[in-house]
Amino acid sequence: MVIVIVLLISGCVKEKDASRETKGESEQTSEQEKGTVATDTAQDEEEVDAEKATSELGDLEVKLSGEAIIEEDQIRIEGESNLLPGSSIYSGGVTDGGFASSTFIDTAEVQEDGSFSFEFSGISTSTTVKLNLYTNNQTEEHYGENLEKVTGPQVYVTDTHGEFEVKAEFYIDVDQSMPYTIPIEIPQWQEKPDDYGEPEVWMEAEVDSDHEYLYFHGETNLVEGTRVGGNLRKASGIIDAFSFGFTRINPDGTFELRVPYYKLQKGMYMPIRFEPKNNVWEDVLDTYGEHGEKLKGELVEKDGEDQYVELIVEIDAPDFDPPKDVGLTVEDEEVKIQMPDDLLFDFDESTLKADAKKTLDDVMKDLQKLDENTEIQINGHTDNVGDPDYNLNLSKERAEAVWAYLEKSGDVTGLDVQIEGFGDTKPIASNKEEDGQERNRRVEIVINPKIEPEIHEQRGPF
Repeated sequence: MVIVIVLLISGCVKEKDASRETKGESEQTSEQEKGTVATDTAQDEEEVDAEKATSELGDLEVKLSGEAIIEEDQIRIEGESNLLPGSSIYSGGVTDGGFASSTFIDTAEVQEDGSFSFEFSGISTSTTVKLNLYTNNQTEEHYGENLEKVTGPQVYVTDTHGEFEVKAEFYIDVDQSMPYTIPIEIPQWQEKPDDYGEPEVWMEAEVDSDHEYLYFHGETNLVEGTRVGGNLRKASGIIDAFSFGFTRINPDGTFELRVPYYKLQKGMYMPIRFEPKNNVWEDVLDTYGEHGEKLKGELVEKDGEDQYVELIVEIDAPDFDPPKDVGLTVEDEEVKIQMPDDLLFDFDESTLKADAKKTLDDVMKDLQKLDENTEIQINGHTDNVGDPDYNLNLSKERAEAVWAYLEKSGDVTGLDVQIEGFGDTKPIASNKEEDGQERNRRVEIVINPKIEPEIHEQRGPF
């Protein structure tokens, strides 16, 4: 009897184990099947996307996009499009100074899947890069001799009536830490103003800034391609040297204008002008007259026989008065007082020059205006010439020397102060040229420092 019971129990256990094994195998098979289905679904979706992209090749609503990979020694463009295979993309560039860049002159052929690519050497000057559809014998009939058959947000008028260009643009900032990637995106324009192109002109603009540029974001009823811009001016009306910029009106009447600056001062303003005498585009002159004689509205000014449009944009600056040769820049709530190293120190020294004390006395007057417990940083920086460790120590010693003088000579003890040396790790200009190295050798006093984002905002093109 005992033997029979043991056998029965043993048999039941074996049946349960077999059942568990069967269930486990079933669950494993089910998970494998699910994984296979998910993989097949993803592959199917990729194939559908690829088929859709291929079916759009040659569509007259042209699309140019992709990304630019910016490195110290090279720049790569990986492009996507719905252009006909065999189409040509022409590249070019214009530096911040307005000069054509030979680095970016090249042509790429669109591949069977609509892709294209470029590779260029590294650059030392910030540049706006433009990619244009270029008609050849194979594509001229399809897109039109003057691209007049093409539609979409990347079609722009040109200086010649009836001729168009298809383009994508992006801006390379050489002062930004490399490597980084810039998306090449298709613009999304808004509706044109109802009075677009009317002779009674209006214009409006808002301004913000970072530590290099003033950015003017504007709207107007001026026609596409109209050239606008000007020179930043001090409260006295005197032009602020090297602070100027020009741009053209977008297809929807908006414009983006970037103007470099070094020192913000109270009372500064930016006159944004449209002067027909300095415009040569046929559609612009036909609309407003060669001398602006057709222009009307409150913004219209006269200069002899010429009329022009001028919008005055006032610049909001901190209530500081930095001394000569000392920079003052603003980004959101963060203010930087930038002092070149040769203003404070002799070469390779961390002891303040006698003349430096007058500069720091003037800076201290601004610091004494700050509320108690205002956070500030005193940061030393160098170029990349020499041993990095030596430069790091030198930059720290110089920052400490500046704070030691300020603390001893004025009532700034209520501030929340941090002192740091960064050596050559935080340049504000390219170290490839002497001018950039000179800008990088500096001591900065940063008021209300903000946390640096991991990804820098790409602003532009302008």
